[in-house]
Amino acid sequence: MNLLGAYTPGSSSIHKLDNAVRITDFAILFAAFVVASGFVWGYILSLSVLLFVFRMAGVPIKPVAAMFWRFRVFLLTVFLMNAFFQPSERPYFSFWIVTFSLDGVLFGLRMIMSIMLLTALSSVLTATATPVEITDGLRTVLHPLSFLKIPVDEASSIISIAISFIPVLASEGESIILSARARGALPGGRKIKDRALSLIPLALPLFLSAFRRADELASAMEARGYTGEKGRKRKIRIAFGRRESLSLVFSLLILLGAIALKGVFNVHTS
Repeated sequence: MNLLGAYTPGSSSIHKLDNAVRITDFAILFAAFVVASGFVWGYILSLSVLLFVFRMAGVPIKPVAAMFWRFRVFLLTVFLMNAFFQPSERPYFSFWIVTFSLDGVLFGLRMIMSIMLLTALSSVLTATATPVEITDGLRTVLHPLSFLKIPVDEASSIISIAISFIPVLASEGESIILSARARGALPGGRKIKDRALSLIPLALPLFLSAFRRADELASAMEARGYTGEKGRKRKIRIAFGRRESLSLVFSLLILLGAIALKGVFNVHTS
């Protein structure tokens, strides 16, 4: 099962990209998806690009769709919060802080669509690059900030460790739930409220496991004498070839296309 944060070995063109170029490409595509959100043609463009990137990376899309199904309660909550609490000048129903309107429904749909598209794009990045490669790419891309005394090495390591912890904690959570069901300690119920309340006692062991793993990792890094960039000199090397050039041109064209569509959409709505 391919969870967000789990690396999938492969020999695709995206797997072979330089680490810094890969990070830059996905950052540009993230920006394009954000710009294209809010109107139908923008979502069509984002979805088409996402399917193309999945195909180029050789990453199966079914596990990502299954991940969204597991988080359906969260997505439904996001939709309902926007549908019933979004201010509107033309509400269908309004009482106290509750306002139900077509604007709220559309805003909720746009919100969950943006979350799903950006999460799916993140899964491609983490499936085609190991945490070490992501860290190396972030360090290279953010290296100019080190001249402003910003701890780039530490920030990159924190982001990489956080990403790598996602599948570990997800697997730990599934193990806790299975063991609780085996003991009959997870009755749950058909109602969403009952199922949510039954999961509260499982949150404590999951947090304890996360803190224990974080403490073990900190001890291991300290034992190996990790001090960040202090006392180390690192050369910036970027393998920039034909593959990297084409990927950057593709990402920039998508961003420019999203900006153009956004401009056309604003002209028609104004």
